[in-house]
Amino acid sequence: MKLFSKLKDYLNNLDMGGKLRFLFVFCVAIPLIITDVIMLFGVYRTVSRDVEYDMEKTATSVEYALQKHLEYPANIAHNIYKSRVMEDFLDEKYATPYDYYDAYYRIESNQVLENAMGIEGARVSIFVDNPTILNGSGYYQIGLAEGKDWYEELYAGKENRRLMFEYGVGMGSDTKPRRRVLILVKMDMRSFSGVRKVLRLDLDFSDFEDELGKLDIEDEIYVCDGDTLIFTNHNSEGETMPFSKMPDIGKVSYKRNIRLYDRDLCIYIVSKENRTREFLVGNGGIFVILMAINVVMMAVMITLINKTMVSRISYLEGSFGIMDDDKMKLIDTIGGNDEVSGLIDSYNGMAQRMNELVSTVYKNRLHEQEMSIAKQKAELLALHSQINPHFLFNALESIRMHSLLRGEKETAEMVGRLAVMERTYVNWGDDDVPIRREMEFVDAYLALQKYRFGDRLSYKLSVDEECGAFSVPKLTIVTLVENACEHGVEKKSVPGWIFVRVFRKDDEINIEVEDTGVGMNIVVAEDIVDKAKNASIESMKGKTHVGIMNAFLRLKMVTGGRAQFFVESERGVGTVIRMTIPIGEKHESIDS
Repeated sequence: MKLFSKLKDYLNNLDMGGKLRFLFVFCVAIPLIITDVIMLFGVYRTVSRDVEYDMEKTATSVEYALQKHLEYPANIAHNIYKSRVMEDFLDEKYATPYDYYDAYYRIESNQVLENAMGIEGARVSIFVDNPTILNGSGYYQIGLAEGKDWYEELYAGKENRRLMFEYGVGMGSDTKPRRRVLILVKMDMRSFSGVRKVLRLDLDFSDFEDELGKLDIEDEIYVCDGDTLIFTNHNSEGETMPFSKMPDIGKVSYKRNIRLYDRDLCIYIVSKENRTREFLVGNGGIFVILMAINVVMMAVMITLINKTMVSRISYLEGSFGIMDDDKMKLIDTIGGNDEVSGLIDSYNGMAQRMNELVSTVYKNRLHEQEMSIAKQKAELLALHSQINPHFLFNALESIRMHSLLRGEKETAEMVGRLAVMERTYVNWGDDDVPIRREMEFVDAYLALQKYRFGDRLSYKLSVDEECGAFSVPKLTIVTLVENACEHGVEKKSVPGWIFVRVFRKDDEINIEVEDTGVGMNIVVAEDIVDKAKNASIESMKGKTHVGIMNAFLRLKMVTGGRAQFFVESERGVGTVIRMTIPIGEKHESIDS
């Protein structure tokens, strides 16, 4: 507390410049130096970890390459060891050489041996304690193996398999001494029958060196068996020279112990470049320069701040964000004729312009949106008023024609159908209805038309269950159906069909109305599609196909213009009209 009191007294006796310099030294310069040193050390550690990680990946690549090259031969050796056919062949006591050769030719056709012989540069040799087996063609008396280094090492351990590296003359016709990779297996470990059996698989040493060479590693790699150097990518002696001792390679950058086929090996990596040291040499000076620049810049800024009026800046800062009735607050100009005063004047000008923008742009945009919504509602009402008389006229015309042709017997039933239609659509308060309700209206309308056309009209309605709850504007589907009746089936002298299909495909609801009427040529069909895509209230005045244009225009309005319209037709065959509605727009599911 005494120290704090003395420090407080000392600061009270300093002028503003002294206080700022004190603040700069203890709160800026010293923390900045400490922070830069910590940052440099952290980056150095990151680089060191990256180098170690790269070394680890290199060692993993070497280990994987060796494992991969040994995997197939090791599996072949294991399959021979597990082969019951091979075991019976080696355990059998043959009465004559002829019996042996007969069994030998049978075993040579075995798939296991064919796979083993398919290993490039490999040789399979089996040594058996069975005097009836003749030496040659890969099978030998075990006496030829006893006393050999590889044989003694195999039986000195408890494992039934062993990986070895040998330099010397191989079996058979190979008389030149060279390095070899051996896979050794005790074949009498699985079920001992009194006959000792040993499998020796000689692999080409140069293949392993080539496998390591394919890794394209810049660092020096050494793979050792104890103190014996087995593989290296640095000054390799080749397969014709004996194995040498591990040389003095200096400082090892990375070391990993691995185990391959029950043999312990060690991978040493010596980096050709000390990247961490190079990092310090290359970047240490940059950190010092940046630190000096930061200190100098902060000193200059402290000096400038000392020469200005902090209170005016604080007042200006406090004025930002103050809103009064959705307007930025204007502040009085504080005394002075310096940059701070100019900044305050600029702020006032900016605040005034922002207030004007809020009034002229934001509020006007809201007004325009309200007018646009009102206009769309008016257009929908206009469309509604156009559709109602259109359908009512057609329905009454059907009743009139039927009454003239058949008398008054079925008029009541037809009027009932008309009542279903009018009860459903007399209220235009909500323009959207579920597809299942729209299809009820379609069914009533087609039934009404069936009275009119008799056997000349047949129809079939198909709606996927998952589509029934989706909403569409009223009279969308029935408008297309009416078009199919009036312009398709009515103009054809032979009976016709109308098919109405509603189904989902991907993320769209598809509405198809197909008729087998008179059809139209491709030019007329393309003209209808073009007019439908560009339909508007004004464009439908006095035009043909008003019903289709009306239905698609309303559908486009409720889907934000994302609905699609297609027409396929052939003269004398019929017409298919399809509309697609993207799921997720205004036509989402609603309760029935």
